[in-house]
Amino acid sequence: MANQTAVENKNEKGPAFEWWMLSYFGLGVGFSAFVRLLIPPYVTEATGSAGEAGIVMAIMSLSAVLAPVIGGFADKYRAHRLVLILGMFGIVLAFVAYALSAADTLVTALDAILMGVSVAAVNSTAMVFVVGAGLPRALEAKRLTTLNVLAPVGQMVGGAVLGWAATAGLTYDQRFWLGAAFLLVISVIVWLTSAKPAKRILLPEDKPNEHHDGQKKSYGLKQILISTFGLYLLILIFSSIGFNGFNAQVANILPNVFGLSEAVTSGVISLAGVLSVIGMFVAGAWMARSGATTVYNGGSVLRLVGLLALALLGVVGQVPVLAVVIASQILYLSRPFGRLPQPAMAVRFAIVPAGQATGWVGGAGAVGSFIGSLLGGLLADAVGFNAINWMAAISVGIAMLLVFFSLWPAERKKRAEEAAA
Repeated sequence: MANQTAVENKNEKGPAFEWWMLSYFGLGVGFSAFVRLLIPPYVTEATGSAGEAGIVMAIMSLSAVLAPVIGGFADKYRAHRLVLILGMFGIVLAFVAYALSAADTLVTALDAILMGVSVAAVNSTAMVFVVGAGLPRALEAKRLTTLNVLAPVGQMVGGAVLGWAATAGLTYDQRFWLGAAFLLVISVIVWLTSAKPAKRILLPEDKPNEHHDGQKKSYGLKQILISTFGLYLLILIFSSIGFNGFNAQVANILPNVFGLSEAVTSGVISLAGVLSVIGMFVAGAWMARSGATTVYNGGSVLRLVGLLALALLGVVGQVPVLAVVIASQILYLSRPFGRLPQPAMAVRFAIVPAGQATGWVGGAGAVGSFIGSLLGGLLADAVGFNAINWMAAISVGIAMLLVFFSLWPAERKKRAEEAAA
């Protein structure tokens, strides 16, 4: 059966979009928009402390460190569809819990764990439906691009919905219920349409005619961390500290540093979704021509420029809204150039199967997000919200140095070996 599936996958021709891919649209709506725009100001208003909001977001990120374990479980038991669906419905349940929490600190913290684990479950399995399916290169590239495009589309839609909700005067509880209803519909669609795609996923033992020595061996934590893949994970951590440290407090930074209204802040997030869709297609074309590592490096440059611009504008003080919007969009435009190459780079450098590799990538991002969220909240209370921008810029700068002095030489060496083979 496994060999038959492999043959079917090799010869398969099909559409770029499949309905189960709405799982990433749901992540864009639920996590990139609703969570980022609702939870930090909700907790800050309830507790009077940006540090408390940072702790909640950090707990959410730390929970996502379980992504390698979740991905490994899905690989071991061929449970990718089960994990994906549980993750989707877990996000729905998390929004319901926030709506019922009445700003209770303990409930909010526990709910952050549920949200973090659920997002990790979706992130560590959805991508495997594409990169683990043994599809022809052209079809895999099309589906990988489509899947990644759906996240910023969801962010755009979620930002627009929240902008309307703010204008209409909906309470935080009502907005959480709105998010739960939105995600419930998406989760049902994913559940009903993911059975057949899940059967296409191939594990190393399904490929007897291919040699994947690295995937057949069992590697310990030390071996993973000291490898090139471990270096890549370290780079992801520093980059995530910067981007997610800012993103965790964006709903507080833009109003408090630059005086943007809640509706305008939602508009910034929505616009970022629109531009990210365009950026995803550009990144896909660039990656096909120049390789995943080159595209990732370009995204790192954009990320650093955006964060430095925001930090400097924050020092100036009163600046035109347009300048803030442009700097914010440069920062958010870095996301498609950083995210699209991640699974390809993970498979390229990893010494573990696809599910574990994507899980490790998600775990590294979660570690960085935890550190960035926690440190950002503490800096906001102690120094001010613009300190988050400076912290983020420094972290991304360190990531770029690691790429330049370590990862890029490893990539050049790998290309030379491939050319000589």
